[in-house]
Amino acid sequence: MAHDPPLLGTPPPLPLFLLAPPGPISLKEERRERVRSMKFLICYDGKEYSEQALRFGGKVAKRLDADVSVLYVQPPVSSFNRDELAIAHKKLSEWEIDLPGVRFLKRAQEILLELDVVMRNENGEAVERHPLKWGIKGAFETHYLGYHGQNIRLRLREGEVAEEILKEAEENAYDLVITGSRGHRGLYRFFLGSVAQRVAQFAPCSVLVAKNIKEDDNVLICTDGSPGAEKAEHWGLQIARALGAEVTILSVAENEEKEESARHCTERVQKLLADFQLSGKQKVRVGRPSEVIIEEAEDHDIVVLGASRRTGVSRFLLGSVPLKVSAYGLCPVLIVR
Repeated sequence: MAHDPPLLGTPPPLPLFLLAPPGPISLKEERRERVRSMKFLICYDGKEYSEQALRFGGKVAKRLDADVSVLYVQPPVSSFNRDELAIAHKKLSEWEIDLPGVRFLKRAQEILLELDVVMRNENGEAVERHPLKWGIKGAFETHYLGYHGQNIRLRLREGEVAEEILKEAEENAYDLVITGSRGHRGLYRFFLGSVAQRVAQFAPCSVLVAKNIKEDDNVLICTDGSPGAEKAEHWGLQIARALGAEVTILSVAENEEKEESARHCTERVQKLLADFQLSGKQKVRVGRPSEVIIEEAEDHDIVVLGASRRTGVSRFLLGSVPLKVSAYGLCPVLIVR
């Protein structure tokens, strides 16, 4: 008996690699007792710098016991080709060939297994919470179990990359979005914008632009005493503790008259180091904040700073210290909101 082709939006049969049998261990009770985990969204597109960002984000998430969602955004499909694509999906699945985009989820799963972010069962396979399914808003998603009860989710959306990342961040209340960047300097990238820059500018939560990842031994925490900077200080101290890194506390005075005020800012943060079982040093410099931080970034592995209070068009046209640092700095930059 002939079957009609699947309707638009109907999920095709599931690829076999994501049908691992569930593990013998259930951590539901432990999960209920845990304080709400931080939620990380790691953007992945299969490129080398993106894989580095996934590995870096997975490492940090593991040490902070954070829930992790890995997102791949595939290019949009025109409505003219959707019926043909639905039929092709069905045939590809029957022949056990990966669906478009699913191979990136498969690679992400392999990386998270390598990092021990995802729990393995007795056969060495990922312990699955929920199988691959057609999730909310027309996207594929699958859930795995982390070693401490975290929820690890792989998700595939369709559309324009930056727009879909921002939608995902808005809809799921993440604490941190991690996106890779090629790490090139240049006015073209800053003014015309890359995906990383658009996400850093418009995301509703903190953003880590991961590029030129080398070591994670030295975290540069930038402070000016503002409420946004104080939030960034605590983020930076958490990251440094998770990575076992040294801390440099930097405050930039715009002129010599403000140098003493900047020193008070670094001294206040210095007093917090003992609470986080960290060691570090203070540094006060005079100059333009963005230029000084970009220069200091060359000697550090991660830069942490608070987001600008500007929003929307004014922030884009006038620029801001965080956006300039993330555009021109040569190491990962965490912009805290």
